[in-house]
Amino acid sequence: MPHAVPPSQPQSPPTLEGHHLYVNDGLLSPTQTSRLRPSSPTLPLSELRRRYTEDGYLFLKALLPRADVLRARESYFRMLAPSGVLKPSTPPVLGQFDCSKSPSSYPGIGAGATPNNGKPGADATASLFVDLALQAHYAAWYKEEFCKHPVLRDFVAELTGWGEDTLSVKRSLLRNNTPGNKAIGVHYDQIFRRRGEDTSVTAWVPMGDISLTGGGLIYLENGRFES
Repeated sequence: MPHAVPPSQPQSPPTLEGHHLYVNDGLLSPTQTSRLRPSSPTLPLSELRRRYTEDGYLFLKALLPRADVLRARESYFRMLAPSGVLKPSTPPVLGQFDCSKSPSSYPGIGAGATPNNGKPGADATASLFVDLALQAHYAAWYKEEFCKHPVLRDFVAELTGWGEDTLSVKRSLLRNNTPGNKAIGVHYDQIFRRRGEDTSVTAWVPMGDISLTGGGLIYLENGRFES
């Protein structure tokens, strides 16, 4: 997940559009990064299939209705609110972190906060925050509505040609991150990738707007890996 470099860190030539981007182990050089090729859901299926085959991904915007995404986002942050992660008096849908709190009390799942990718929780607040983040995976608004959104399912069914044979696998990762914590490093998800075949499609869906320097998905070109 790329982020803007804090002023205290040494600078190097900017990467994309004048931004300095870095990952957990340092700055990305200008030759290391480029933008994903955007595709529109309105493009002909033949073109979308060609891009998916050639690039190994489709970067789609405005596939899911924005109102539905924001509704799920609000539900998520309402679940996390009892941990104190949100800035007081701000709408939950914004997901605005309370910067008066210690980032260590709000660790991201799978972001290396503990050795061997174990469950983070350095204090009682961190334990509560992580427990709530894990519980969100089983909430009806997430597993029954967001993950099974008919627009996403219908798009995959049409793109692949699977039609009514398209099934939703009950396996998902609902990630978060807070300012001051490490992002998730380079990896591949074994639950999706191990012995994977062309009979599955993985969808990474941001629950809200993501700026270039606000953290997002990095895809390893031609490698079918992401960070």
